[in-house]
Amino acid sequence: MIQVTKAVIPAAGLGARLSPLTRHTPKELLPIGEKPMIQHHLEMCMAAGITEFCIIISPRKAQLRDFVTGDWTPPALPFEKDLRFYNQIERCRIIFVTQTSPTGVADAVGLARGFVGDDPFACIMPDCLLFSDKPHIQQLLPTFQRYRKSVIGAVLITGVETQRFGNVGLLSCHKLDEESFLITSLSDKTPEPLYAKPGETIYKGFGGGIYLPEYFKLIEETRPHAKGEVDDVPIHQMLVKQEKLLGVVLQGAAFDTGHPLGLRAAAHYAGRPT
Repeated sequence: MIQVTKAVIPAAGLGARLSPLTRHTPKELLPIGEKPMIQHHLEMCMAAGITEFCIIISPRKAQLRDFVTGDWTPPALPFEKDLRFYNQIERCRIIFVTQTSPTGVADAVGLARGFVGDDPFACIMPDCLLFSDKPHIQQLLPTFQRYRKSVIGAVLITGVETQRFGNVGLLSCHKLDEESFLITSLSDKTPEPLYAKPGETIYKGFGGGIYLPEYFKLIEETRPHAKGEVDDVPIHQMLVKQEKLLGVVLQGAAFDTGHPLGLRAAAHYAGRPT
């Protein structure tokens, strides 16, 4: 059985959708409940069996590196140190790689080629947060192991929920079994707000996935055609054309925390009474 123990977290973006909150604080350190966004993701990954992390940061995100390594003291950041979290982190291998300019998600992931090697890997988008008893990666793993193809998470969105999500990665699909589906189309990024017709349910890619190392070959194939950023959407679209991209509908409460309304909703959800 194939195990997935490595995760790549591209965290070098500007956080432009959340400006001015991100002017002096990395997006990944914005609080969701009593802990920062990045801690939620690292805990989720560790609970799913991830023991090695490659975090891609920008030159201006030293605070993020310091938080993950524990090299900070309150009140340097508006959190108390969570000793349980740092005890877990100490058992993991973590490396940081710097993306010198914000040239896209796929370009950032490409910097982790040496870290990944020939192994399958998880790629987690730090501004897509799932609250669930079963971690995101753990929900994808059975489909990856069954079909030996790259697999991404998906969420079902209806009505006013669309206001809290970015307009990219809308999916068409063909059901394979009770948990898995073959993705037959995946939409580009568009500037228009996401919209669902009354009664319509939208399938949307969410939060990253588990990939085979062929991902890095596809980065280089798409790079010459990139206009500005080397984004991950064309990578997914190439996998779709090759019938190599599967999806799983995620169970839990999903929030696009890179969107102002999504961040607010996630913070409200995290602070709810238990």
